[in-house]
Formats: sequence, structure tokens, C-alpha cells
Amino acid sequence: MPTICIRVTEAQKVELEERSVRFEGNVSEYIKDSLFGDRNREVLARLDVLGELVASVSALQTGGKFVQSEPSTTMLAEALILLRMSLSPEKLRSARAELDRLKIESWEPSSENRRG
Repeated sequence: MPTICIRVTEAQKVELEERSVRFEGNVSEYIKDSLFGDRNREVLARLDVLGELVASVSALQTGGKFVQSEPSTTMLAEALILLRMSLSPEKLRSARAELDRLKIESWEPSSENRRG
């Protein structure tokens, strides 16, 4: 099996070792599971549920009209950005393909807000 090496700070090394406890301290297995495991699908499913809950609470607050409040919009945008940062490009493409299949437009930040 091919090997990939990365350089991390001492603090990042400690964090990776702490997070890999459920893999008996095997950092390699933790990283593979984080990038390619079922965890990402579970997170996406939870975000779907959260989105539905936010929509139903918002509808109740507005008497049936769907109007997102500023805090919920901010929260959902932050969750989306954090999720996108944690996904591999392949997983992101799969998620966007699923959105396309469902005919849901993918949200993108405006070009003036992009960094990098």
C-alpha cells in the first residue's frame, strides 16, 4: 500500500493522536476514516435533519411563512462552510452531484467574500 507523509506542528500531532484513540491510537486509520469513512455521510444526514428542524421552527415563528432569521442563516452558513472544509474534494463532488440530481441549487459564497 502506498505511503503518504505530511508535516504537522507538535500541537497538531498531539491532537491527531488524541483523536485517534477510538482507533487504538492508529493515526493512519483515524485519518483514512475521517476522509473516506461513513462519518461524512452521517454528518450530511444530521445536517439535513437540522435544516428541516430550522425550517419547521422558522415556519412556526412566522405563522407558516418560511422566513429565515439572521441567526439561523448564519448558523447554517457556518455549518456548511465547516462541513465543506472537512470533506475531501471527491466527497464534495459527490454531494454536489446529489444536489444536482435533486435539482437543488448549490450555495456558493459571493466572489468578493472568497479567500485564498
